[in-house]
Amino acid sequence: MNEATLKNLVPKMGRILKLYREKCGFKQCDVARKAGISTSMLSQIERGQVSPSIDTLVLVCVSLGLDPVELFKGIVSSGPVTIHHPNNRLHVENRGIRYEQLITGRNGTFSTELFLLQVAPGASSIFSGQGHEGVEMGYVLQGEAVLMIEEKEYNVYEGDSISFNSQFPHGIQNRGKEPFKAVWSISPPHIDYFGNKEN
Repeated sequence: MNEATLKNLVPKMGRILKLYREKCGFKQCDVARKAGISTSMLSQIERGQVSPSIDTLVLVCVSLGLDPVELFKGIVSSGPVTIHHPNNRLHVENRGIRYEQLITGRNGTFSTELFLLQVAPGASSIFSGQGHEGVEMGYVLQGEAVLMIEEKEYNVYEGDSISFNSQFPHGIQNRGKEPFKAVWSISPPHIDYFGNKEN
């Protein structure tokens, strides 16, 4: 592997580590402490500013609960098709909201993420309290929920398709008696999914 290739992989590795950490709700300081490195060092790794040793990289992965093999799979060049099997997908569950990353695609300006969203009865989540760039789309597989966008409420039901500009503050609440389940797409990928609030 030449030096130019390595320089390209270091930022990619950092982005993967940061994305995984934030989606799992871990703070930089906690991960750094468990890995035995400074918060500053972890920040530099996530920003692709330093190339960590293998030992440090493994310690960071262990602190995150991430299999180092999966990290290396994520940074190597892949072919034209990517397949994520069910037992290899990132998932996070918090206060009745379950998120399962189905797949991500990053190809220049055409970056997107597809995930399975499940909201338990009575649970709610503020996806983004300030909004973010891009567009979100969803398809409701089961149940009903209230989609809140810029202080307006929209009822969505099984079979409904949804699309909205994600620059507005938005969230979702399940006021029904059965679980809500939907396939959701975000382009470009965003990370602030779990600003949850208790009812």
